[in-house]
Order: sequence, then C-alpha cells, then structure tokens
Amino acid sequence: MPQMKTGHPLRHLVLVRHSQAGDADEFAATGQGDHLRPLTQEGISRMRRAARGLHRLVEGPLGIVTSPYSRAAQTAQILHEVFPDAEIVSAPTLIPEADPVQFADWVHERSCPPTLLAVGHEPHLSLLAGWLLAGERRSLVRMKKGGVCCLDVSLGMQPGRATLHWLLTQGQLRKLA
Repeated sequence: MPQMKTGHPLRHLVLVRHSQAGDADEFAATGQGDHLRPLTQEGISRMRRAARGLHRLVEGPLGIVTSPYSRAAQTAQILHEVFPDAEIVSAPTLIPEADPVQFADWVHERSCPPTLLAVGHEPHLSLLAGWLLAGERRSLVRMKKGGVCCLDVSLGMQPGRATLHWLLTQGQLRKLA
C-alpha cells in the first residue's frame, strides 16, 4: 500500500461523506454489488461546488484517503480537482462496516501530511468522529451526504483526544464557494 508523503505530524482530520449516489435498491436490481454504486450527476455537480467551498477552509499540504467504494472514490477525485497536489490513497478501513480503530491503526502505520481528507460513508464516519471526540463508538455528529467534519487530532488519533473544529453540510459548503 502506498505511503503518503509528509514532513509534519497529522494535525487535522477532515471527514467527508461521499456525495449523492444512485438509489441503493434500484442499483441492487442491476445485480451489481453496492460497492460499485456511483454518484448521480446531481451528486457530482453538488460536490464540485462544495469542494470549492471546502478549499476556502482547508489549507495544505494535505492528502486524500478514500474508501474503495465507487461513490467515495468519485468524491475523492472531485476533491482532487480543487486540491491537485494532494495524493489520493485508497483504504479499506473506510468502508461502511469498518471499526474506527482500524482507520486509526491505518493512519498510525503511515506518514501523513498535516491535513488528511478522509472520504467515506455512514455510519462509519460519524462513529469514527464519536470515538475520536469522546472515546465512545457512537455517533455524536450527523454526516449528511457531501457533509464535512473537521477534527483537530494533533494530540493523536486516539479515543477522546480530538477536538471538533467545524461540521458543515454540503449546502453550506456550496454557499462558501
């Protein structure tokens, strides 16, 4: 698995929920696995505008880590459009069913830039935020599609050590663009 480049310790973890994807039941009727379900055209358009708003809030150097699921990888590619210097790495520890500890272990095993955008799914992202903020595996934030949560993790990717900087919906990010 590729290493991310860095010269600094990880300070900010920005959790990004994938943008709007096609209907899960309709996609299941095609016989393809849910991991292949893509973003809708509306989801792509909304995320492009939201990414421009996010660019106003997040400073580099940064990296992008994404769930391997299609809709998350597509969202990561849209983020890469506004953060072209960011390396994109796929991590299976960001799939919906993953344990938050697995992602923290993944981060500890790598060199990461000071800011890391982590693109994933619910319920994983809100559980990860709850674990980092309060040390509990429960959702403490509501991550809507295309929503973003910025955590200060300068004290470490350990339970109860993060601080919430901000939590924004995709619509709020689009207004910042």
